[in-house]
Amino acid sequence: MERTEFTTVDTHTGGEPTRIVLDGIEADTLTGATVRERRDRFKATADGVRQLLMQEPRGHADMFGAVPVPTDQADLGVFFMDTDGYLDMCGHGLIGVVTALIERGELPEAPELTVEAPAGLVDVTVEVTDGVVRRVAFENVDSYVCETVTVEQDGVPVEARIVYSGNYFAVVDADSLGVTLDSEDATQCIEPALDLRRAVNDAAPEDPVTGARATVSAVELTASGDGDRSCVVFADGSVDRSPCGTGTCARLTFDHVDGDLAVGERVEVTGPVGSAFEGYISDTSVDNGITVTSPVVSGTAHITGEHTFYRTDDDTLGSFTLA
Repeated sequence: MERTEFTTVDTHTGGEPTRIVLDGIEADTLTGATVRERRDRFKATADGVRQLLMQEPRGHADMFGAVPVPTDQADLGVFFMDTDGYLDMCGHGLIGVVTALIERGELPEAPELTVEAPAGLVDVTVEVTDGVVRRVAFENVDSYVCETVTVEQDGVPVEARIVYSGNYFAVVDADSLGVTLDSEDATQCIEPALDLRRAVNDAAPEDPVTGARATVSAVELTASGDGDRSCVVFADGSVDRSPCGTGTCARLTFDHVDGDLAVGERVEVTGPVGSAFEGYISDTSVDNGITVTSPVVSGTAHITGEHTFYRTDDDTLGSFTLA
């Protein structure tokens, strides 16, 4: 019987998991001059590894993963994946990877680091006490509002802001979808969010900076009241347990563009399980008439376990997800 092994360390950032693959991936499936190229090579040649480690029976419907890779451009290279595919950027995953690698001694205890993700270079600051990472902050890639799209949801017009913050988000007020974010049942957000994403992508919004089609990968439902709340739905109906790092960047960006958030003004965004990220806009610029922000988000991650996963040639079940 032939057996393949994969070594991982798992973390959670505000409740959202990140499974970090440390060993077991063939080197020739990770070649490329940039992290994006390495990710694309892995996607083309080893996507079965993503399915094996993210999906059941080794993962679950809401699992998230990260693969550290070599880079000549930064202190760390990493790409991100989930049960459904790949993302160009992930805030909670980045916080988890930096935390785990520093605490394991595989990344220097430097107060400032640069990380290369498929979306680009990200500046990171780290607070470490006695070898324990207390907090990680990242200044995201350039972020901006693409456009506002109005679509029909159950015969009712719903307005969604399309924002780029490393990934494309459709940001929508939860009330307009008939859901609340103060409920213990976060699953109520899934179907309305997926329906909205389909409708928005059918409308083919355009990225005003690149001119390319802005394909939305995640929907961020927002609410204000006693505090800013969010619920992000991505992949095939996964709910981010954290407030979502890149989603928080998207929210900060459109709040600033709307005049509701000044540069340097700090806010706290709370996710479905009550965990919070702090964020602010550090700087802005203008590109072809579009306001571009530099959002900063910080949070805390914890290692939850270290694992060796097996794949044997007599295990014919493979990987799967249940609808």
